[in-house]
Amino acid sequence: MFDTWYKRKKGHRVTSQPGSGMKDTYKMFVDENGKRELRRSGEYNLYAEIQSYKDSCSIDYILSRFASGDITALSRVQGIYGDFSEMPTTYAEVCQRVIDAEHLFNNLPLDVREEFNFSPSEFFAQFGTEKVDRIINPEKYADVSVKDVVSQPDVIPQPESKGDVVNA
Repeated sequence: MFDTWYKRKKGHRVTSQPGSGMKDTYKMFVDENGKRELRRSGEYNLYAEIQSYKDSCSIDYILSRFASGDITALSRVQGIYGDFSEMPTTYAEVCQRVIDAEHLFNNLPLDVREEFNFSPSEFFAQFGTEKVDRIINPEKYADVSVKDVVSQPDVIPQPESKGDVVNA
């Protein structure tokens, strides 16, 4: 039987640990081979972060900004500028982009995929490096030996004679 407020033992208190005000932060790291790993990147004081916003949340401050002519003070969303016409707008579109990227990787030759341990994330992690550039642009890295080009005399095309034309 569990203790309740009314049936608990005299002098027995139930306490809980409030925890720490410091919160750990984590970040996803991808090494040079494309392996993903979650690592602790630091810590922050949660209470201090919450208190850092108190002035900007003050209604007096917001109304004084609006009264001084700042019409964005009452806007819910602050604007950003850029060409985002090709950006996905839904989670489904993001997933589709990932699927398309994996499909692109899976259509590469077998020996290329084997170089990256059959892992699209390893391939795309090294995208932009010389290793991937050699695969995408092999002609750029081909060994081209320079040979002396023998000059040939200019050949002037002869006009066709119209006497041999047969009209049907």
